[in-house]
Amino acid sequence: VIRKDDFEAINKERLEEGEQPFANPRNAAAGSLRQLDSSVTAKRKLFFNVWGVGENALAFTKNSEMMNYIYSLGFAKPPMQTHTKTVEGIEKLYHEIIAARNDIEMMLDGMVIKIDDLETQEELGHTVKFPRYSCAYKFPAVEKTTKIVNIIQQVGRTGVITPVAIVEPTLIDGSTVERASLHNYDEIARLDLRINDEVIIIKSGDIIPKITTVFKDRRDGTQKEISRPTECPECKSELLDEGTLIKCQNLDCPSIVANSIIYFASKNCMNIDGLGIKIVEQLVSEEKIYDILDLYSLTYEKLQDLEGFKEKKISNLLNSIKNTKGTTLHRVINALGIEHIGEVASKQICLEFGLNVISVDFDSLVALDGIGEQMANSFTEFMRVNKELVLKLLDIIKPQVEVKVEIHENNFKDMTVVLTGTMSVSRGVIKKQLEALGAKVSSSISKKTDYLIYGEDAGSKYDKAITLKVKTLTEEEMNTLI
Repeated sequence: VIRKDDFEAINKERLEEGEQPFANPRNAAAGSLRQLDSSVTAKRKLFFNVWGVGENALAFTKNSEMMNYIYSLGFAKPPMQTHTKTVEGIEKLYHEIIAARNDIEMMLDGMVIKIDDLETQEELGHTVKFPRYSCAYKFPAVEKTTKIVNIIQQVGRTGVITPVAIVEPTLIDGSTVERASLHNYDEIARLDLRINDEVIIIKSGDIIPKITTVFKDRRDGTQKEISRPTECPECKSELLDEGTLIKCQNLDCPSIVANSIIYFASKNCMNIDGLGIKIVEQLVSEEKIYDILDLYSLTYEKLQDLEGFKEKKISNLLNSIKNTKGTTLHRVINALGIEHIGEVASKQICLEFGLNVISVDFDSLVALDGIGEQMANSFTEFMRVNKELVLKLLDIIKPQVEVKVEIHENNFKDMTVVLTGTMSVSRGVIKKQLEALGAKVSSSISKKTDYLIYGEDAGSKYDKAITLKVKTLTEEEMNTLI
């Protein structure tokens, strides 16, 4: 993070040097970390704000005890925190932080409520994206009044047209807001929104500014009604109006092509460094690329005449594209941007079917745990329409196909196991070891549990296992069975 005082000093320096100031500390910190030149990053006064501990062998039972130990090592302690067992205690701290918010050295958009007991944390576990043992309690959204200047349309990679409100620049919570989300044209109709209307917009943290109120009583006759679009703002093709969604169906639409390539190149997909939004838009508009495949036919000669493309920039970009060859199959499939198919589903499908993903059928997909009918339909339809493109892409990239390991018979294969207490190594290590043997490691005891493996200070899980007559094993007994 960047402290507020440091942020002001950085922006003052940028203005003196004729550079554009940063919008807010969060954007400045994120951009600084992405800098390829470490000397630039070093000047940005980044501050490490510790908030948790990863995989470890520390012998603490409470999160608060563990964090106090971390703070004792010299890491900064949060300016305000408390330990409470009541909702009233949570509310009290919440309002105290809001009252002191302006005096705290960092910008805040909320507080985090976390269960203190580490065993309970492990029992609750995580979803794919976040822990179940903590949640954010956001501060009230900041709202301001501004005016609608225009409505523009954005075309997404699936062709969906999204209206965006252009508003008079307004400072909200440390950043200048010039756009607000409208989701779709039904939302415009619901609000009865018109150009030149005065409106209230709200913004909280990372949430895209949103229009909540239209002051219809302040209309002065200059307002203009907003009609639903009938042609694509990019390629001028006729749009398909499905009610809530309005779509461009032209697969050659420059916006659809550009957004598909931007997604393909993004960090969580093929991670092509140097291929950002502006570069992709430039390559598409200059007709250097028409689809994902064209990335792999780019050459120095094709790029050297483009504005802003110097020798080093071209070399770095071509090397980044080349480095995607030989990546894992699931990464390629995820990068295709198939509707309803994310990173987790891509991994699961590729692990199960390998290169046969191209021709896998609906029934085989829905037979997989976690793959529903909508996902299976989307996947099979995408492969049917884009089979030739995908085959060519795989031929160029030659991805690594992860092999599904056949687990031989052992004492833990297909068994449901629960871990509790302090072991000689972390429970995370033991969990991975058991999963490699084909066990399902659960976070809670039930009648379906086959084994409870326990260490010191086993607690309530051990008592419940005895009550349910679940077989219990010490760590030593587990190792003997392995």
